[in-house]
Amino acid sequence: MDLCLYTSWFSPFARKAALGLELKGLSYRAVDALERDFRPQLQKLNPRTEVPVLTDGDLVIVNSSDILQYLDWRYPEPALYPAAIAERVAARALERLADQRFDPIIVDCSYWNWADRDDKPPPGLREAGQRDLEIVLGRVEAALALRPKPWPFGAPGIAECAWFPNLVAARPLGFSIDEARYPTVLAWLAAMRSHPVFASDAKRTAAFLKTVSSSTHERKRLFWSGDRMEWLLARGFHDWLAAEIDAGRTAFPD
Repeated sequence: MDLCLYTSWFSPFARKAALGLELKGLSYRAVDALERDFRPQLQKLNPRTEVPVLTDGDLVIVNSSDILQYLDWRYPEPALYPAAIAERVAARALERLADQRFDPIIVDCSYWNWADRDDKPPPGLREAGQRDLEIVLGRVEAALALRPKPWPFGAPGIAECAWFPNLVAARPLGFSIDEARYPTVLAWLAAMRSHPVFASDAKRTAAFLKTVSSSTHERKRLFWSGDRMEWLLARGFHDWLAAEIDAGRTAFPD
């Protein structure tokens, strides 16, 4: 076994893949592929220059969902996916909700917390984020309310890997999560926080954020693709994005 994860401890999707590896107890080498010196190597593995990428010997797996699926195919125990087909469908639906709906809100509103910016968020951005965040959390609360506690599918797996990196960041980024409206979601988050794998991930990311700098990582040009760009445009912030493009502060996948 020769596993290498091309990652970034700041990327929610890369952390999602790392959590899957660690829940399975698999040893792997981690490469911060968004560090400037490693970007050419990352581009050879993934022309879109996105993390995560997992290599297992000569095999290259791109995309966090594909990586988690591969890990269950190649290293089936302990499983990240529930055994029952209906439960797998439900777990995948929660994974997609995190990846496609929750992640864009959190990430698009986070840039002023870590990027090299001399401006403020466009008017209404955080308010739009809070409104949509509450809609998504309502869907998660409803999905989890009648499921086993603390783990909806019996043990931590793909749903937790997908949700933890962004869910744990929501309040520190200034979003509110009402305890009265979302008690099951917050109890789930508390269970993840107390689990050693997720606790280690949170500490690792916090330590990374204290050391990252513009000399080692790109912090001026923001990378846009997929659902993150879609959410921004759908909420009416196209003029702001156009100004970012005109100012040379954007990057897009090849």
